[in-house]
Amino acid sequence: MLRIHFTVADATKVRVAVLGPLAELQLSLHRLRRPGHQGWFDRWRAPTVAGARTLSPDVGELARFLTPAAGLVDLFTLVGPVDDYADAVDRLCRAPAGPLRDEFSFAPVVAGVRAGWIGDFAHGDRAARSRLVRALDDYHGLAIEPYWPRIRALLDNERAARIDVMGTHGLDAMLAGMAPTLRWKAPVLEVPGYVGVNRAGAGKVTEVHLDGRGLVLAPSVFSDTDPGLFEPLNDDPAVLLYPIGLDPAAALRLWRRDGESGERALAGLLGGTRAAALRVIADGCTTSELAQRIGISPGGASQHATVLREAGLVVSHRHRNTVRHTLTGLGAGLLNAP
Repeated sequence: MLRIHFTVADATKVRVAVLGPLAELQLSLHRLRRPGHQGWFDRWRAPTVAGARTLSPDVGELARFLTPAAGLVDLFTLVGPVDDYADAVDRLCRAPAGPLRDEFSFAPVVAGVRAGWIGDFAHGDRAARSRLVRALDDYHGLAIEPYWPRIRALLDNERAARIDVMGTHGLDAMLAGMAPTLRWKAPVLEVPGYVGVNRAGAGKVTEVHLDGRGLVLAPSVFSDTDPGLFEPLNDDPAVLLYPIGLDPAAALRLWRRDGESGERALAGLLGGTRAAALRVIADGCTTSELAQRIGISPGGASQHATVLREAGLVVSHRHRNTVRHTLTGLGAGLLNAP
């Protein structure tokens, strides 16, 4: 657990910010290498993994070095919130030498990741800078750029919602509304799932005092299920990255490719048989009727209905010897997603 201690001054310096495409790029590397249990990312991950095989080896080296779990080269505080990807990369290339070297020397020490030519970038090597920029550009074009307008819209909506609550009801209400991801016990903000770099904080309580620096709350699509705290080496505010929740309908809209039909996108998200089951259940049906209409065994139909129910898309009611399935609001929203 992480416990973040606020002073009165810190409470006046809390803001919500979208860090931008370079931050999401770095966080997406973690999703790419460690998919985790959230299946809503599979629609992004599968084509990205396939496309990454065609990119230069430099992209793979960069992924190993920048993946957050590998020891945390902290691009977030080096670059700050930047809306435009090219501007963010330019800021990275113009970052002061001292902080740049400090950050880029952290991963090899903590995680045993060899810096190689990437470390040369931190020491001002022009050839290494060109390789770094080219690798970032290649991966950005594959994994982030095609989805960025929709990712940005999600992040902007999350930011606006938090700011609205804070402006209307105050900081206490805004932080309290972020449960269970965060727990606000004034003047301490608790992060229950915090494990720290290389899980060094797992099973421990880590105390952090802001001491008047303030805190930036940064929502992220690609952030892991547990928030992470990033503390600049100077007196700038600490940055707390937290994941925004993706429901199935949001995931369908987010990863849908241009020109892709809604039916095909739904099948890509759930699988063809399960998508067909969802469409049949929209009219209400028993398990036997579901099996007949999609051409599978009753046992298979029951399994698909169970998965959809556990995802919150379907509700099932037993009456004597039959089980009847209907859509939840979430399931209907997914089926009717534009």
